[in-house]
Amino acid sequence: MAQKLPQPSPSGKIEQEVGLTNVTIEYSRPSVKDRVIFGDLIPYNKLWRTGANRPTKITFSTDVSINDQPLAAGTYALLSFPEKDSFTFVFSKNLESGEGNYKESDDALRVRAKVEPSDFTETLTFNIDKLRDASAMICMEWEKTMACMNLTVKVDEEAEKNIAAKIKEIEGAYGVYNSSARYYLDNNKDPKKALEWAQKSTSIQETFWNLVTLSRAQAANEVYKGAIATAQKGVLKSKEAGNDAYVKMHEANIAEWTPKAAVKKKK
Repeated sequence: MAQKLPQPSPSGKIEQEVGLTNVTIEYSRPSVKDRVIFGDLIPYNKLWRTGANRPTKITFSTDVSINDQPLAAGTYALLSFPEKDSFTFVFSKNLESGEGNYKESDDALRVRAKVEPSDFTETLTFNIDKLRDASAMICMEWEKTMACMNLTVKVDEEAEKNIAAKIKEIEGAYGVYNSSARYYLDNNKDPKKALEWAQKSTSIQETFWNLVTLSRAQAANEVYKGAIATAQKGVLKSKEAGNDAYVKMHEANIAEWTPKAAVKKKK
């Protein structure tokens, strides 16, 4: 029967956004408890899971660099080889890698970090500190030992990706609104809904082709004066684009709707 009891090494988790990259570290947090840790409980020059109970996991949402060495986006087991003056941190692709089953062939990256003296830390702690727009320090602290890695991220590259994705999303949106309106018009469905969608499409971006749909939707709702004005704008856009077929389409619609606009005006 399972019991919920206090754990000697409780789970810990730290999440931090660095630039446009999300970094997450999940680990078990052992305490000193009056023991000698490095060089005794944790031997030098032997693999350590960098935590207790299970391997520490670190996740990057984008490609990053650790100590100026590239590392692909993803989740890794963060292992280490402690030494008196430095730590070798290992980012392993095997998330279950540890003292009993470690294989160097699973390494995605190895970096060295200088050991620095620090204030006493009773419980193993990871920090992501010294934040800048495109960098931070990932530090492990325990007992009187601290080892830090420099993290750098590609802010400009990620920003450009986001911009491109948003532009694509918006372009897709006005295309979707336009095709939906055209479908309604071609199949004699609700003209008011067709007009609403056509207006949304052109409000995002006007093109010679979605102005055809808007003018048709206006005419379907008997807004002939507006339909003619939209088609006249469409003629100009079509000429700018060098599309003679759409010039003729807009001009034919203007010719068709002009008498209807005159009749409606008399009424």
